[in-house]
Amino acid sequence: MLKPILTLLLSGLLMGQSNYATLSIYKDGSALVKQPVIWNVSRGEDYLIYDDLPKSIEKESPFLHIEGVQVLSQQYYNKVFNSIDYYDALIGEKVTLKPKNNKAISGILLEYSHQALTIEFKNTILTYPQIEVEFIQVKGKIKNPVFRPYLSWSVEAEASGDIEAEILYKTSHMHWNTLYRLLLHDQDQGELIVDAVISNDTDLDYEDAKLQVIEGKLNRVHGKKNYGGPARTERMMLSPNVPAATESELGDYHIYTLNGAHDFRSKEKISVRLYGPLKVQFQKSYLFENTERRQKEEPLSIQLSMENTEAFGLGLPLPEGKVEMYLNTETHAMEYVGSDRIGQTPKDQKIELSSGRAFEVTGKRKVLNYDRQRKSEEAVIEIEIINGRQEAINVKLIEHIHGDWIVKEESDKYTKEDASTIHFTLTLDAGKTKLVSYTYRKQWQ
Repeated sequence: MLKPILTLLLSGLLMGQSNYATLSIYKDGSALVKQPVIWNVSRGEDYLIYDDLPKSIEKESPFLHIEGVQVLSQQYYNKVFNSIDYYDALIGEKVTLKPKNNKAISGILLEYSHQALTIEFKNTILTYPQIEVEFIQVKGKIKNPVFRPYLSWSVEAEASGDIEAEILYKTSHMHWNTLYRLLLHDQDQGELIVDAVISNDTDLDYEDAKLQVIEGKLNRVHGKKNYGGPARTERMMLSPNVPAATESELGDYHIYTLNGAHDFRSKEKISVRLYGPLKVQFQKSYLFENTERRQKEEPLSIQLSMENTEAFGLGLPLPEGKVEMYLNTETHAMEYVGSDRIGQTPKDQKIELSSGRAFEVTGKRKVLNYDRQRKSEEAVIEIEIINGRQEAINVKLIEHIHGDWIVKEESDKYTKEDASTIHFTLTLDAGKTKLVSYTYRKQWQ
């Protein structure tokens, strides 16, 4: 019975294609595949087989969901042909190899690995790096070689006929991430576009697949992430400017179901719209952050902040991802102005982005006086902000002070954020300079 099965298997294994599967893809590089199948079974004991599996399948994960049929046993067969195993089994046999720039020679194979092979030739032991060997050959024929893993089941059916079933398995080498594009129209308004970029780094094509992407960190019992590197080739399928996904909760996670069916081929990426374009509002400010006795002069960091609320044009569960920012210039050309990352952001939480440093807004911080005694420390700080722009700006000065401290003689009102942080907020007109000063004092036993 085994030979007919393996002969039938080869035609499917060479194709490497799945049809009508549902893929739930996670950010840890794994995916859950739900593969529908239809089999014709005979009443009583029968044997079922499925071979359109990726080599990156998690071997212990497959199981068969089927009604009206009792599953007696399941087998996962992974003895896929590879040259290392084949020639390793031929150690001690006579082989022929051709080194580069030399004639072919025949001898007894002593070693075969990814790095080198060794033969005994005329009472001489010769070792060649694999890159120095043009070919190696041996007489023989491989019977029923298997090129892809496959699953088989021994089952017992109540009646003969067609049955619908679903094979579930997990695989590595699939991944997705979120790409945000924030188009800045002016100082406080813009558009936000959110895409899911999904990678299929397996060796299997998934045709007419239903795709779902999951946001959230799952507990995984393994020592490292197991998704592969970048695809060998890449084909980006850019979505139109309409939402192509629906979002819902999946327990403690969020699931985005991409509308329609997708051809998700091996070594490809597809990009599908999650949200947008959304008209959003933000608050722009310039940030200068320092610690105690630090003295420096530098351009200020540009910060964009918004609330994940409907008032700001959002109010959506936002997945973690990279945010690329573009500025709409006076000629209506979009120019790249920086990038940042956001974490998972539920509704009503704040988003803060930094796009880089301002060319015409600079800060200079000096320690005018520092006095340290045996049980106390006191410092006088002066901060100068210069606005070289042609419009008014908002500035935030963040000061970190550690220990048991007080602030006195401050020139401007400050806000205490936590036990080691205060900040000053300023509005500075075009072309103006502002000096802020304060004294901090620490005491200890």
